[in-house]
Amino acid sequence: MPASPSDQPKASWKERFDALIQPYIPEYFPVAWKMGLSISALILMGMTLLAIILLNNQLQRMRDQADSFGNAIATQLAHTAREPLLADDRFLLKVHINNLVRSNSIAGAALFNREGAPIDQAGVQPPSSAPSSAEVRRWGGAGEDAMSTYFAPVRVNENLAGSVAVTLSDRSITLAQRQVRNTLITATLAMGLVAIIASFLISRRLAQPIHNLLAATSAMRKGDLQYRIQERRNDEIGHLIEAYNGMAHDMLEKDQVERVLQRFVSPSVARKMMANLDQVTLGGRDVNATVVFADIVGFTRLSESLAPEAVAEMLNVYFDAITTASNFYRGTIDKYMGDCAMLVFGVPEEDSEHLFHGLCCAVMIQRLVARLNQYRDARGLTTVEFRIGMNSGAMLAGNLGSRERMQYTVVGDTVNLASRLSNMAGAGEIIAASPMMANPNIGSRVRATEYGAMRVRGRQEPVGTFRVDGVHALSETLMEQRIAQFLAEISAEADRASS
Repeated sequence: MPASPSDQPKASWKERFDALIQPYIPEYFPVAWKMGLSISALILMGMTLLAIILLNNQLQRMRDQADSFGNAIATQLAHTAREPLLADDRFLLKVHINNLVRSNSIAGAALFNREGAPIDQAGVQPPSSAPSSAEVRRWGGAGEDAMSTYFAPVRVNENLAGSVAVTLSDRSITLAQRQVRNTLITATLAMGLVAIIASFLISRRLAQPIHNLLAATSAMRKGDLQYRIQERRNDEIGHLIEAYNGMAHDMLEKDQVERVLQRFVSPSVARKMMANLDQVTLGGRDVNATVVFADIVGFTRLSESLAPEAVAEMLNVYFDAITTASNFYRGTIDKYMGDCAMLVFGVPEEDSEHLFHGLCCAVMIQRLVARLNQYRDARGLTTVEFRIGMNSGAMLAGNLGSRERMQYTVVGDTVNLASRLSNMAGAGEIIAASPMMANPNIGSRVRATEYGAMRVRGRQEPVGTFRVDGVHALSETLMEQRIAQFLAEISAEADRASS
């Protein structure tokens, strides 16, 4: 049964407050603004509280001074009126009262007998003119219309002979209070404005290292590991900056090591090794993959007629072409063995199309070598031809070797057969084991000719083979585009070297 609205838990005041102000809070609010507003709020609260205290103290002091003056005038009038009051000299009393009222600071005066009845009065009088037991009576309007009446008894030998009342206008006090109030408010606002500006400048200064760290992390996210924060501080932020610079330095070194390592092993293997350095151990696993061997025809005889530098330059150019074809079809250069390159598809990165990608790569290598030979022959450079053997099936993949020196590679009968087939292929040929062509997913996508059964060293029974002539049109179109791009890069690099 659903709960009634009265059963629903009521939101707390904090939740209601958050819901009220949430629409007005921007998604991004800089730290400098948060710090500046917080410091400004604290300064304004402190200065406002201080101004209120000072204002109240000043107003109270002015009120005390006015009351002291009023009481003094009333006491003086009582002393002056004592003898005329005893002598019942009403004329002299009237003179004293009228003379007192003529003063600009005194608004009114009155004389009462011992019963509180008025004897004489002049000027402004309170609504109730009877003497009060209190020394001061506040009356009148607000502001400049406010009045204060001060009472004093007339005593003769401790006997009450009458009383007097003196009324003062609070106009001067009100004006003085207003002036003091305006001065304090103006000073508070001016100092508050200066404090707000100073707090924001200080906040920006304090938040600048955070902006530097943000810029540094953004640069790191974009791959710029050489970005460093140059600021030096002797506080916690300084330690954080040092920690970032140290981390960036270590990551740069790791990236450089990984880049160098990728020149000796495949990028995927290098990334896995650098990501799990503690788990780089001997061992392997059974996989299903495709392996391709590309071998130069007549390399031994050719190397005898060339200088070592020319041999190295030639191998680098052709192996660069093989690497291009391998990367284009998600292959991995397992190793270079003299004049032979060993390529693996499906490991270490899984590839459900490793068989077809291996066939495409083999075709691209032969097409790329043929075009590269045309380019080099036109420039009078040495050319070579490759023979390729390939096979697909079960094999062991992993780190093989010793604890001191190991290599990620693949081994097994499938690998050995591919190596044997490369030795039996002719120049420009691609020989594949017949089980590869029996795959229903491959037959319709590859152009191949049955090559016949071959007797392979190490096997008692002949091995059925096919010669791969090409792949379907769409793959060859993409292949030709990449070959044209590679040759353009080679030509551009040669032009730069000759200029």
